[in-house]
Formats: sequence, structure tokens, C-alpha cells
Amino acid sequence: MTTTTTHAPGAQKIDAGSIAKPFRTEVRHQVQILKDSGIDAPLLVGLLANTDPAARKYAEWTGKACRADGIRYELRQIDDPIDVEAALRDANDDPRVHGIIVYYPIFGQVESFSGESQDDYLRDTVSYKCDVEGLCHEYRSNLYR
Repeated sequence: MTTTTTHAPGAQKIDAGSIAKPFRTEVRHQVQILKDSGIDAPLLVGLLANTDPAARKYAEWTGKACRADGIRYELRQIDDPIDVEAALRDANDDPRVHGIIVYYPIFGQVESFSGESQDDYLRDTVSYKCDVEGLCHEYRSNLYR
């Protein structure tokens, strides 16, 4: 059996790379200004505490994109998921860290005292000042106000 994919009339393919290009150019420019002023480039910390191949690939792509734009990237691999909260709090409190990304799933649907799952709890533990994905409680509550 052969499957044919058809598009709705008037549909068009969107090239995300073309849309992102001017923004990435501006980021590179601003990072260079910081460096020229003797200030370190922003630091994005990724927390990886699972063996999910998709999460690992996402972490690799994040690092590649950061390096291409002059942003420092540090992947912190955590052997025991129970240690993620402490690592997350350390990153939140570190003035050298400008952004944090947590690669899920860590606990999957394991229930939590604060939210539907332990991963939800971790997501809400990321400081709004460092949340590059905009998934923490502060951003979500602002969205609905």
C-alpha cells in the first residue's frame, strides 16, 4: 500500500532557519560586544540525567547552536536522577549561569507532592531568571494572566 501526503490548498512550507537567521546574527553581534568589553559570553547550562537518545541528541544540538552563536554551553550529566534538584538549585544560584535547560524525561510520570509529576516539579524549580524555555511556573502563570 502506498501512502501519499497531500497539503491543504494554499499551504506553504516554513523555513525556520531563514526566520531565525536575523535573530541569530543579532545574538552573535551582542555576544561579540560583550567579549570586546572583556565580559564573558553568556553561559547556558544543560542538565542531563537520563539515557533517552532524543534528550541526548537535543543536548548535542543545543551545544552546537550555542557554540555557533558564541554562547558558552556546559552540559552537566547527572548519574542519579535524585541529584537533579540539587544540581538545578546550584545552577539557579550560580551568578555565572545565565540560562538553564533541563533535558526531560527524568522521572517520567512519577507522581510528585507538587504537580502531576516529579518532572513538573523540576520544571517549576528552574528560576524564571534562567529559564530559557519559558516553562517554569512564573512564565506559565504570566501567560494566563
